[in-house]
Amino acid sequence: QDARQKITFGARLKRFCAGVGNGLFLLLCALATAWLVYESFPRNSRPELAWFALAPFIWGVTRTKGFWSSFFYSWFTALLFHAGIFYWIYYTCLHGGGLSQGLSLAAWLGLSGLLSVQFAVFGGSCYFLKKTGVFFPLLAACGFVALEWVHQTLAFYGLGFPWLMLGYTQWNAPEVLQIVSFTGVYGLSFALAFTGASVGWAFALPGVKRGVGHMCMAALVFLGLFAFGHYRLPSQPLRPGKALLSLNAALMQPNIDQYKKWDETFETEITDTLEEMGASLAGTDVMLAVWPESAVPGTLLEDRYFNLFKRVAADSGAYQLVGSNVPDGDAQYVGAYLLSPDGENLQSYRKIKLVPFGEYIPLEKWIRGAFPDVEVLGELGAFTPGVLGQAPLDLGGVALGRTICYESIFPQLWVLQGRQGAKLFVNITNDAWFFNTAAPYQHLAINAVRAAEMGRPVLRAANTGFSAVIDPFGRVEQKSGLFTQEVLRAEVALPVGDKVTFYTQWGDWFAWLCAAIYFTLFISVAVFSYE
Repeated sequence: QDARQKITFGARLKRFCAGVGNGLFLLLCALATAWLVYESFPRNSRPELAWFALAPFIWGVTRTKGFWSSFFYSWFTALLFHAGIFYWIYYTCLHGGGLSQGLSLAAWLGLSGLLSVQFAVFGGSCYFLKKTGVFFPLLAACGFVALEWVHQTLAFYGLGFPWLMLGYTQWNAPEVLQIVSFTGVYGLSFALAFTGASVGWAFALPGVKRGVGHMCMAALVFLGLFAFGHYRLPSQPLRPGKALLSLNAALMQPNIDQYKKWDETFETEITDTLEEMGASLAGTDVMLAVWPESAVPGTLLEDRYFNLFKRVAADSGAYQLVGSNVPDGDAQYVGAYLLSPDGENLQSYRKIKLVPFGEYIPLEKWIRGAFPDVEVLGELGAFTPGVLGQAPLDLGGVALGRTICYESIFPQLWVLQGRQGAKLFVNITNDAWFFNTAAPYQHLAINAVRAAEMGRPVLRAANTGFSAVIDPFGRVEQKSGLFTQEVLRAEVALPVGDKVTFYTQWGDWFAWLCAAIYFTLFISVAVFSYE
């Protein structure tokens, strides 16, 4: 009996030590992937690390003991990198939104935890998909893209925040970025997930030889994307010629303090700044001046602001695109006006996708029922969303696509305008809310990816930065500083004809394909496993 007790105790101790060892291994894998993902995204912007970011995580998945073990391991991993990348949420809520430290902390960690559910579902499904053996990296990559696409689609209808798509890490790697003109950002996410899964799977296999094939496949995917981009990417910046038109533009960055913008005490100071910057355009060959979101603290329709920009337009001979509230009866829209040089033609755009809790309250009926005192951040009040399908603005015969701030994360809006004939895109924003954090860097990166997807130049005007000129291949040709007052002037080459990128024409076809493969095989494997 004593011998049996010793054996039982020894077996339990062995299992305990094995469990602790496995737990420490999973923790190290989670920390490694979290660090690699964090370093890959702006502000750090180390795109090479993203190619291996998922490898430690996948290696850990192979050591989990069940679906829920994989699910919570994945959720914890994602919580770590979301919290690191989204740290600016805390400062935005605390200093920009006026929330308490406790509520700001809750918003930061709550959002990070909620967004981590997507990665947890991915990790949980990997528990079943790993049973497919040699096909696991391919199916894992399809699953990763499918869930990114589901999140993006839900967010388009107000149920998500797809700020951290893995493909955005390659915004400053122009060769590999070019695939997005064919597949959208989903193609890059697929490549990154596939290489990470291949490397992680190779490490998990017993014996070195078994993993060589997966390593080779990962290398081939990277080299294929690099070769495609190198072939497509011109070695020199685009210049007007037979296939290109020319447009001279000025990006206006007034650098108006967020606390002054809506304080009547500083109204004269703000208008003086706008007028002084506008006067610098006189005598130039600028055709379009782009001012940031909420350039005027109110609406351009007020006489004092309209007359100011009418003078600027007349003196410079340039169109003025001005971020402004757009009133319509009792409704208030976030929007922009395009004022012609003669001051007689005024076109408007009304922002379609509003910032949750910054410009409107999502699911307002239910949220107000549970929290009657909830309000939007800041002092601006709730806005009405514009209607989908607004035509591009007419810039003297050039179709001008436009997005405001948060709308840059929705490729659906860009694709729609590309199909409507937009030759040039503008993105106006007020990123002063983010202060000197990683958020302005991340926001700029997203716009660079959109430019490459559309094959169209993007002009970005931000109140405090970053304003930028981005070419049709996603390369940032000019960039302002952060929290500086600047005027960026650039000659922009515009495409002639109606040719659009494959992605503009066919949209999210690649994501649809990945979703079809993933959900079909995941359900089949899961059902077979339970049988």
